[in-house]
Amino acid sequence: MVELSSFVSVLQWIGYILIALLCLMFMIVVHEFGHYITGKIFKFNIVEFSIGFGPKIFSKKNKKTNEVFSIRCLPLGGFCQFQGEDEEGLKEGDFNSKPCWQRILVLFNGAFLNLVSSMIIAMIFFMAVGDLVPVISNTTDYIDSAYTQQLKVGDEIRYINGVRTYGILDVSLLPLDLIKDNEENTFVIYRDGEEMTLVLQKHDFETIDLNGNPTGETSHGYGINMTFYQKQNFGNAFIKGIKFPFKVAYITFKTIGQIFTGQLKVKDTMGGTITAVSTIAQGVSYGFNSVLYVVCVLSASIGIMNLLPIPALDGSRIVFCIVEWIRKKPLDRKVEGIIHAVGLICLFGFAIILDLLHFIK
Repeated sequence: MVELSSFVSVLQWIGYILIALLCLMFMIVVHEFGHYITGKIFKFNIVEFSIGFGPKIFSKKNKKTNEVFSIRCLPLGGFCQFQGEDEEGLKEGDFNSKPCWQRILVLFNGAFLNLVSSMIIAMIFFMAVGDLVPVISNTTDYIDSAYTQQLKVGDEIRYINGVRTYGILDVSLLPLDLIKDNEENTFVIYRDGEEMTLVLQKHDFETIDLNGNPTGETSHGYGINMTFYQKQNFGNAFIKGIKFPFKVAYITFKTIGQIFTGQLKVKDTMGGTITAVSTIAQGVSYGFNSVLYVVCVLSASIGIMNLLPIPALDGSRIVFCIVEWIRKKPLDRKVEGIIHAVGLICLFGFAIILDLLHFIK
C-alpha cells in the first residue's frame, strides 16, 4: 500500500511538472509572438518561429512565405528568427535592412506582450480569487470585562506597526507574524470609508473558531479571526492588474539591489529555468489559484528581465539599435554577434549555477 501511494505521488508530481512546462511554454510563446506579430506588421523576413530548443520533433514550412514553424525537444525556451539578424541587411525585409525604430519595436514587443498578459491574468486572478486584504471575520470579548474589543467585524487591517499588510505583492509579513512578539501594537484599519489608527494592548480572551463559536479555551492576544483573500470588482481588478507588472518590476530591482548590498543571498532569491518550472509545479500542487498567481508573476518577470541591457537579451539588442540610430551607422555586426553569442552562453551557465545553488543545500 505504501509503495502504491508513493507511485501515485510520483505520477502526481510528473503531472504537476508537465503542467508547469505548459505554463512556461505559454509565457515563452506569448513573448515570441510579440516579436513575430510586430515583424509581420513591418514586413520583416521571418525564418522560423520555434517553440523549444534542440532537435526538431515537428516542423512545417509555409510555402507562400517560406516561414518555418517548429516544435523542438527541449521545452525550456523558444525563438523567433529573423533573416539577417547578425549581419548587414542584404535584401529588403532582412532584419538589419529595416529602420532602427522598427527593429526596436520588434525587440520591445516580446517583453511588452508578456507584461500585457501578466496584467490580464492578474485581473482575472483579482476577480476570481481576490487580493490579499486581511479583514476581521469575527471577534470575541476579553475575559476581563474592564476591556472592550475595539476591533470590529469587517475592519480591513492595512498596516501593523507601520508595515503594509494588504496587497498580495505588497505584504511583507502576515499580520500574526507582526504582532506575535509585542504586547502593544499599532493598527491602521479601514472602517466605514476612512482609515483609523488604534494602539491596542493584548489581553486574555476566550478562543473562538473560524465560525465565531467559543471553543472553551483561553488565549492571549486580540480575540479576532481574519479572512485574507477578498474578491475584487472589475474596476478594482482592472486597476490592480495594470499596476501588477510595475510592482513586480519594483520588487525585482529592489531584490537585485539587496543582493548587491549583501542583504539577501542569490540562492534564496533567484533561480534558473529548472527553478522556475519547480516553482510553477509547486503552485500546481496547491491548486489552480496558485498557478494563476505564479504565472502572473513569472510572465511579468520574463518581460522585465528581457528588457535589461544584458548581452543576448532584447534589452541589449535595443541598446545596439539606439546606438546605431544616434551614430547613423551600425557597430561591427560580427562583433555584435559575438557579444550576443557569448552573452547567451553566460546566461545559460548562470541559469545552471542558480539552479544548482537552489537545489543543493
